[in-house]
Amino acid sequence: MRLSICTLFIALLMMGCSSTTPSINEYTLLSSRNTPDAHLPLTPKTLNIAPPKALSSLNSKSILYLRNDTESGNYLYSRWSDTPAALIQRSLIHSLQNDNLFSSVSPTSSLSQSDWLVESDLDAFYHRFVEDRSEGYIDITYRLINPKTKQIIASKRFTITTPAHSNDAIGGVDALKHALLELNIQCSAWLTTLIKENQ
Repeated sequence: MRLSICTLFIALLMMGCSSTTPSINEYTLLSSRNTPDAHLPLTPKTLNIAPPKALSSLNSKSILYLRNDTESGNYLYSRWSDTPAALIQRSLIHSLQNDNLFSSVSPTSSLSQSDWLVESDLDAFYHRFVEDRSEGYIDITYRLINPKTKQIIASKRFTITTPAHSNDAIGGVDALKHALLELNIQCSAWLTTLIKENQ
């Protein structure tokens, strides 16, 4: 009797060890435009872009969801290739390089001195559920700064929502991708206005 119980225990243990856990899917966010505009830059000024300062919950590679604006969590088997702050910074740099607004656009990790600096605070980057639907939701405030005088030239808060095609991680990723593209378009329009006002 003791032998059969022991045999059963070993068999169950081996069955548990042989089960496989699902693989983790990794996603990234890039600007979809790849060819820079051919015209001359709108301004000869140079621009550095700092990574957004983010809430602690957004300082990981987790893909977060938000329900009823209070309950948050993360998808177990899906994650970003980098933190949302890093993805937003790289996407904006790539987008502004393509828009050809400045003579150069680079991250603050560059050793180059710049005429202007963009800082930001990232308050939301979620797959948000609202009743029976869901959406990509970004809430970020950008500040344009003169790094020589430390003066804020202008600041603007952007709140972007785009509908998700499904209420799962893939739907959230796709919605946040489109929300980020819209954010870049609106930020570029804002910077274009500021360039014209400060020439």
